[in-house]
Amino acid sequence: MCGIAGGLNLSPESLEDMLRRLHHRGPDGRGTYRSPDGRTALGMTRLAILDLDHGQQPFASSCGKVHAVCNGEIYNWRELRQELESLGHRFRTSCDCEILPAAWLEWSDTLPQRLNGMFAFAIHDQREDLLFLARDRCGQKPLYHTTRPPFFFSSEIKALPVSKSPSPGHLHTWLRLRYLPEPETLYQNICSLPAAHFLKIRAGQPEQPTRYWTPTATPLQPLTDPLDQLEELTRSAVQLAAKADVPIAAYLSAGVDSTLLCKFLTEANHAPHTVSIGFGAASDETPEAEKTAATLGLTHSSVTLTPETLEDLPRVVTQMDRPVGDALILAFDHLAQHTARAGYKVVLGGEGPDEHFCGYSFQSAYLKAQRLPPLFQKAISAALSLTPLALLNRFAQFPAPLDPTSRRKIARYLKDFSAASSFDQLTGLHTLIDDPETFLTGKDHLPPSTQLPGLLESQYSHWLPDWSLIRQDRNSMAHSLEYRAPFLDHRIIDFALSQPIQPDKALWRALAARHLPPGPSQRTKQPFYLPLEQEPWRAALVALARRTLTKQALTSHGFLDLSQIEPLFHARTFLPLKKLAALTILQLWLAQF
Repeated sequence: MCGIAGGLNLSPESLEDMLRRLHHRGPDGRGTYRSPDGRTALGMTRLAILDLDHGQQPFASSCGKVHAVCNGEIYNWRELRQELESLGHRFRTSCDCEILPAAWLEWSDTLPQRLNGMFAFAIHDQREDLLFLARDRCGQKPLYHTTRPPFFFSSEIKALPVSKSPSPGHLHTWLRLRYLPEPETLYQNICSLPAAHFLKIRAGQPEQPTRYWTPTATPLQPLTDPLDQLEELTRSAVQLAAKADVPIAAYLSAGVDSTLLCKFLTEANHAPHTVSIGFGAASDETPEAEKTAATLGLTHSSVTLTPETLEDLPRVVTQMDRPVGDALILAFDHLAQHTARAGYKVVLGGEGPDEHFCGYSFQSAYLKAQRLPPLFQKAISAALSLTPLALLNRFAQFPAPLDPTSRRKIARYLKDFSAASSFDQLTGLHTLIDDPETFLTGKDHLPPSTQLPGLLESQYSHWLPDWSLIRQDRNSMAHSLEYRAPFLDHRIIDFALSQPIQPDKALWRALAARHLPPGPSQRTKQPFYLPLEQEPWRAALVALARRTLTKQALTSHGFLDLSQIEPLFHARTFLPLKKLAALTILQLWLAQF
């Protein structure tokens, strides 16, 4: 919905400069607030979606003592507004964020728990000289702040009015995961407020962030059939997230998640324009997506990326602030750009069910390995090592044809599973670089944390906010487009964690089978990736990498070892080329300093 910024002892000129840097997140308006003593300042840039004429922020309480700015959407604002009105509060707009000052007066720091939506907000309470920041449960909306005085916060790092320099200590973890778990950011003295946390700054002194929601696998006693419960929750989530005073679009592949989303949207009397993307490869789903849209009676358009699109990678890395080592960020950028140019401010997507219901192949592999005795793990590992690649590729589904490097990675994962840390068990199959020290110079890099929660819970602590959702938010908001993910409704998450863990989204597919033809509901998950192993994609990547990963560029920072990267320039298979793309993205990010 917008960008927010502010802080302590912030000059009017600095605040205006912060908002200027956030203009792309909210080109429809701008507002500021300054406390009577001049110490606390809030600002926002608005993307008008609800109450287009009257939803200007900051919002103030009727007593004038509480002010708020909010980025995102509070989906259950109507219900909360009715409750607040019954308590005597009055409102002047039909904007969701107007409820925040009154809600703060009533519920104080329990307020975030009452909200259903995607949000990052800041509230200043003059009565207590208190600045309160909060972020939604899954981290759909970003919020960054400084870790040393003076205290500033912003929706994007680039807007913080401090000098910026890289912090290399966590490069080891970044190279393993291709992202850095919150709250670290790879910037010195700048961190992220973690998802599902709030932060109090009282009398100018920041306290420790407080977690207000934890996804836990607590069994519930179902009152009705689980499938009926899931359908009720899902329909409610879609209806809430589709509310807007502007036309909406939806990202549509041929997969079960986005197809079910569009089906429920049409049944709720919404008719989104649908958009899909392809890469000119055999795995493209754009023809099937077009057929699905036609079946649902929806208008549709598609985007096709070409190898030349890789030349946009420096721009996309810059607009993302934090590096995410996946060239697929180009797809999210071009999807958003196309949708925004078509005249839309809101787009809905199917993010979430893979996390909730174990839809990823690495989740399934983890569950299967966990159930096998160590002797069987080692036996299967040995069998994989001996099985011809052609046979493996014929009967197993991988993002791209396996090469000897990929096969060794899978075999080693199974062989070492029982002795591995929880970190390696959970992330071992979706990590890219297993030996980060190979590519790093020096020894001042921190090893990754080995303490992670269970399989499903770990999706919400780092995978979603730092890998999946950051790619959507930065690239959509760069084009003044708001991305909404109805299936990330916390009620669906709580329900999913109450159910027995079943691979391949068994319960979710059962819901889809109620409403979709056999084709879409039974379709296996198709990997969504750039076909870098195919010519001329490979040639385009290598050309960009050679221009980026030069001896001069790498020497200027001294973090990466060119002699170890050099063999990747000659790679022609999936895994080494993904490594080359990740290292190129990291260096493009470092080149900004």
